[in-house]
Amino acid sequence: MPDKASANKKKKMMIIIGASVLVVVIAVGTVVGLALAGKINIPGLTPKKKATAKSAPKAAPKPFSAPKAKVEPPKAVAEKPTETIVDKQGAIKLAEVWNELPVPELIAIVETWKPSEIAPVLNEMDSEKAAEVMAKMKPKQASDVSRELKRIASIVPVTAE
Repeated sequence: MPDKASANKKKKMMIIIGASVLVVVIAVGTVVGLALAGKINIPGLTPKKKATAKSAPKAAPKPFSAPKAKVEPPKAVAEKPTETIVDKQGAIKLAEVWNELPVPELIAIVETWKPSEIAPVLNEMDSEKAAEVMAKMKPKQASDVSRELKRIASIVPVTAE
């Protein structure tokens, strides 16, 4: 029967492997999404661009007609959402993993992370565990993360009408 330390070590290793796989899956998904949106070019994945005026065949000139008066339609004022959380699912999944890690190891992991990267995950974690993590952070980092958590909590979800 394996001793407790060996079992804990195996559990930690599985959590680290799981987190690594999650990060890779998110990264691949992001690259594929960018390729499908045409933001980056990946042959065979990026959609073909429409023909431009230079590459299109020239049409025969149109006969002359008098110009028509331009009537501009009234401009509709549509409010656009100012905030969206793009990767909430990733934060939820990572929060599940972080809830299982010991606080000192979590502190080591997030030491170089930006508050905007930490806060969405802490927001999805068990509140007692998140409080333990923030209590062990350096005061400046904990303050910055607190501000980001406040900002996230203030976002009103935008619903499509």
